[in-house]
Amino acid sequence: MQLFGSDPDIMAEIAARLEDLGFAAIDVNMGCPVPKIVNNGEGSALMKDPALAGRIIEKMSAAVKCPVTVKFRKGFDEGHINAVEFAHIMEESGAAALTVHGRTRDQFYSGSADWDIIKKVKERVGIPVFGNGDIFTAEDAVRMLRETGCDGVAVARGAKGNPWIFREIAAALAGLPIPDRPSPSEIIAMIKKQASLMVQYKPEYIAVRELRKHVSWYTAGLHGGAALRAQVNSTETLEELYGLLDGRM
Repeated sequence: MQLFGSDPDIMAEIAARLEDLGFAAIDVNMGCPVPKIVNNGEGSALMKDPALAGRIIEKMSAAVKCPVTVKFRKGFDEGHINAVEFAHIMEESGAAALTVHGRTRDQFYSGSADWDIIKKVKERVGIPVFGNGDIFTAEDAVRMLRETGCDGVAVARGAKGNPWIFREIAAALAGLPIPDRPSPSEIIAMIKKQASLMVQYKPEYIAVRELRKHVSWYTAGLHGGAALRAQVNSTETLEELYGLLDGRM
């Protein structure tokens, strides 16, 4: 479970409530760049206040038995690159592991991720470090591990419409041939699987509307994908969605 917030007491209280639900870990997002989060003093805004960030992790770690982990960025902007110092404070405050995105908050997702900062964080702390940023292929994951010495990789945008990236990374790390990319029928079957899972947790009309962007990601580069996306954007029910997908196969 990932949380964001800026009040140590509230964060600790919520973490304690969540622990009984059986999550393997509680992660604190101190890397979110979205303005409405940052302007509220949360997400990557906490990189400007390492002392407060440390108190949050200290309070949460004391409130739960499961690991408390932290995700953060290279820094808030190019004038304030403090990921290494920030990582040390998180470790000293009780964080069990860290995920480092190699961009500043001001970059959002533009430019290239700085993997060297991930390497520097890994060299500074003794807890596991996961690298994040620009992992779009299995080869990217292998290269990040090799170049940074990090303990694992966190895949974000590279998984949009592409859950197969995980089997590809797993194969590459095991020294096995990377599986073929999915066929159009595999892609459509996966969209249906995701749809069936989503409606278990939210009303159908909400799930279908949320699925529209996922279909766009799944079908990027697919022959006839543009026409399918245009039609999907007007669907309101699973029946309509499945009809369009079946007509594509």
